[in-house]
Amino acid sequence: MTAPSRTMSKFEKPKPSVDARRGGAISVPEPMDVLSGRGGAVNSHEGNKRYRELVNLMKAEYLSDTTRKNQKTQIAANIVWTIRNSKLPGRFLKQDPETNMWYEIGDKAAFRKTGQALRENSAEFLRSREEKVADSSHETGLAVSLASYHYCFPPQQTYMKPQLSNLSGIDAVHAH
Repeated sequence: MTAPSRTMSKFEKPKPSVDARRGGAISVPEPMDVLSGRGGAVNSHEGNKRYRELVNLMKAEYLSDTTRKNQKTQIAANIVWTIRNSKLPGRFLKQDPETNMWYEIGDKAAFRKTGQALRENSAEFLRSREEKVADSSHETGLAVSLASYHYCFPPQQTYMKPQLSNLSGIDAVHAH
């Protein structure tokens, strides 16, 4: 699975490249696939653990007051493309309850799923973050800012916000 080969400008809406149901029916998901659904089996799946780690890494940037709507869409798209194009690639799958087979949900649904995951528990995340910043400021005398989080996406889908740099460690971000 490869990402689109063009570079996105700062405010361009990402274009999906993987269609729903691509690849047909899948009886057994691969370890790095991201599974849609609820419950312990989905939550404990290796690919879902890696996906949640990536989402948590980008949540501060996504929830920042200075991040615009199109930038948020790009952040979600870049997480999807990072999962799809890492050394241990994953697909975004959903199980058909009638056949119990898994199917690719496609980029559009994966972008939406990722945006929702980035917004999940946002009030708690921001409150926790403010407390950590306050604690850090008292202990060290230094304020911690959102700019201290530096990540980057595959060069084909570069999110152009200056404080993002490299997510090259994505392949290390998976359950042990």
